[in-house]
Amino acid sequence: MERPVLVTGASGVVGSHVVRQLLHAGIGVVATDMLPGPGPLLDRFDVPYERVDVRDAPLLVEVIRSTRATRVIHLAALVGEWYNRHPMGNHETNVGGTLNVLEAARLCSVERVVFASTWSFYDVRGTAHGHPEYVPVPETMPPSPERPYEIAKYACERYAFWFRTMYGLEFAAMRFGNYYAAERIYHGNTRSAGPLMDLVTAAAARRPLRLERGADQGFDAIFVKDCAAGCVAAVLAEQTPSAVYNIGTGIASTLAQAAAILREAEPAADLTVGPGLLDAKHYCALDITRARMELGYAPRFSFRDGLVECMHELREEMKRR
Repeated sequence: MERPVLVTGASGVVGSHVVRQLLHAGIGVVATDMLPGPGPLLDRFDVPYERVDVRDAPLLVEVIRSTRATRVIHLAALVGEWYNRHPMGNHETNVGGTLNVLEAARLCSVERVVFASTWSFYDVRGTAHGHPEYVPVPETMPPSPERPYEIAKYACERYAFWFRTMYGLEFAAMRFGNYYAAERIYHGNTRSAGPLMDLVTAAAARRPLRLERGADQGFDAIFVKDCAAGCVAAVLAEQTPSAVYNIGTGIASTLAQAAAILREAEPAADLTVGPGLLDAKHYCALDITRARMELGYAPRFSFRDGLVECMHELREEMKRR
């Protein structure tokens, strides 16, 4: 690919890994985000950076045209419980920003837009996809968005289908599973990192932790580097015919398994999880057959390898701080 890939949200948790993987593959990259500069996750990489707020449509058009980018990976979004309590902020950036990216792509003759969606609008309650069977959920399962974040992500998918129908704009929506990353603790919103990252953080700090419940809960836990690999596969694929892709491991792992893996890797960490399930409609395994067949995506990290690497990365960051 001669022209660069433009990445929005490049200074974020997933975006920074996407940029690194594109650079490693020898693909030109233009990183964009709202920060004045590349930020702590990108500042050690030699990559062109543009300060862009995706709510600014004219600026998006200007940057895409000036950089001559022909493909876009759109990861800029607002996350966290605050945006569920205040849905207008969610709408303005997560929906309005995505519409701006799609429209700018159309105006600038961009070939393809890859963007982050979510697994959380699946509802597996009362089905074989939930506990205890965990039959992997295919993309054909009708979404059931409830929270504003989920509603926004599904709206973005439907708008992208409209742009494909009306203007021929290729897209690929990445329905990420429950991703874990050291950066979610030292860079992201720790309040939304979840119980899995609570266990990883305790192991990295070599301190005890007991979670009161959730040991039996299965969910598709994916290391952030595999999320990034899914985006890279989608932007480089010859075609994205199905347009919507689950990006996970295809396996339901549990918090009990996570605690056992981390105790083995760090015996000084006393980690226990009480029995039971977590209260969420979407905890499941994701069927990733479509992404494998059409994008060439394959997760590189097992649950064990990903958790241990994540723990070591977080510990190294703790030492620097």
